[in-house]
Amino acid sequence: MVDTISWAMRAAVFAGGAIAPLCADAMTGWSGVARVVTNVAIWAAWAVALLCVLVPSSVSLTAIRLVCPTSIVSSGIVVVLDGDSASGVALVLAIVATLLVFSADVGESFVQVSAYGDERRHLLRCPATMASIQILAWIAWVSSIVTTTSFGIGQNRIGATLSGVVAIVLSWLLPRRFHRYSRRWLVQVPAGLVVHDHVVLAETAMFLARDIRSVEAATIGSSDAADLTGGCRGPALRVTLDDFETVVLSATRADPGGRAVHVRSMMVCPSRLGRALAELTTPPPSTTSPASS
Repeated sequence: MVDTISWAMRAAVFAGGAIAPLCADAMTGWSGVARVVTNVAIWAAWAVALLCVLVPSSVSLTAIRLVCPTSIVSSGIVVVLDGDSASGVALVLAIVATLLVFSADVGESFVQVSAYGDERRHLLRCPATMASIQILAWIAWVSSIVTTTSFGIGQNRIGATLSGVVAIVLSWLLPRRFHRYSRRWLVQVPAGLVVHDHVVLAETAMFLARDIRSVEAATIGSSDAADLTGGCRGPALRVTLDDFETVVLSATRADPGGRAVHVRSMMVCPSRLGRALAELTTPPPSTTSPASS
């Protein structure tokens, strides 16, 4: 299933190269500057998305998820202002590619490619509250870029300058903050488990395999296990230890240096819960040969 969705995403991104040509006829009545800027934006977004597909990693995952939806904005503007059937097809292509890019299977495939050695990275699900904040921040970022471009085309220097400053500041801050969500993993290694999540934790939490009693599915809030999901709801994985271990939660206003808590069980929320549970609870294949047994 992962391979199917990943290949569908690749096909959709490759097909995204047709978005600019499909929108070209609808932009024939536009001014030269507006037409050139829109075409450059569409081609640039496609080029970045294509590079991310060719060189997948956790960084590429952040980049493609930031850039791919901009094709929806560009083709959507063309459809609204002077749409025809071709630009409508371009908008559909952009939407399909974006939906696939944001799928959990594509996310897992990207972060696993950049794993080290025997690591198995399970991407953690982004809580709805965090996702809403990211969406609003992305809309503000793209709106500032579109506004700056519009003011520039209209030769409104004051408006272009003010919105340009906002666009530059957001372009500096937001990608780095968004990337934190592409680096939220439950990592399975031969020595044990690692919770790598600098949104929820101040320090990476590591647990040796010999200290882990059980890994099972559970509902968040159904037990006194420490909630390391960041605010997810519904089913999660509960990891239970033989003894108490210390984890350090991320800094807050009340605890600017982070807060150390002792946990014996904890909840984490992989984006593909069933797959993660199956892999974490399946014993490794036996290396003993029939002759030696």
